[in-house]
Amino acid sequence: MAEPALAIRNCAVGSALSMAKGFGRYKPEEEKAVRKVEVAGDELSYLRQRREMLRSMTPEQALQVIEFHKGLNVFQALELAKKQGKLIVPNDVHDRILTETDAKYTVWTGTMTVYEEQGTPFGKAVEYTDRKTRIRLVFPVPDEFIGVKNGLLVVEHPDFTLEADGNNRIVRAVNVSLVKDFPTEDGWHLTDPAHDIPFGRKTDSSNPDARLLWRARKKRVRLVTRGAGYGGCGGKVVDVHGSLSGAFGVALF
Repeated sequence: MAEPALAIRNCAVGSALSMAKGFGRYKPEEEKAVRKVEVAGDELSYLRQRREMLRSMTPEQALQVIEFHKGLNVFQALELAKKQGKLIVPNDVHDRILTETDAKYTVWTGTMTVYEEQGTPFGKAVEYTDRKTRIRLVFPVPDEFIGVKNGLLVVEHPDFTLEADGNNRIVRAVNVSLVKDFPTEDGWHLTDPAHDIPFGRKTDSSNPDARLLWRARKKRVRLVTRGAGYGGCGGKVVDVHGSLSGAFGVALF
């Protein structure tokens, strides 16, 4: 855990510079009406519309309409969303809320990430067993991504479900995308435009667009965790490192 601790110290060093350079970064946004989405087609289409609706809002508007549920692990969060027929708020929406408002919270996001052990190309599936619950997530890798090295697979809720098979939970996913050049270690990076996941070369923590990646050395199938509870780094940590049993809670819409 030495690397995350070092990352927090670097965050504290860069925060003053980031604040000094960050004012005026965002232009005033035109106020947009918070409108209801009419159900179009099946539930999947409806939830996808909800996701795009959230993305069209300002961070302040999004914060007003999402609902927080505390003390839930990954499996409980997914079950609650399924039971209530609601969307798990994606990472990119949380990123704007946590970095552009004064909101302070920590949650599981609706952004699922999948990566292999450092330097290992994707095979037919990636498996990860949670130490506490002993539940194993199995993510079948789409054919076009088999053999890709140093990549990250990403799929957004509601485009995935979990199919129970004993202690296994097989991830059934559509619209899986690949983030290339996924970093092999923790550090500050710019983020991909679709999901706000750190990628590419390292950058300085003073860059207001940089985010701090926390990743494991070994493989993971995991929802991204975002929040203010990461030392001096505030809402800029993108956590794809820890177990699935953390009771972070979830935000639904």
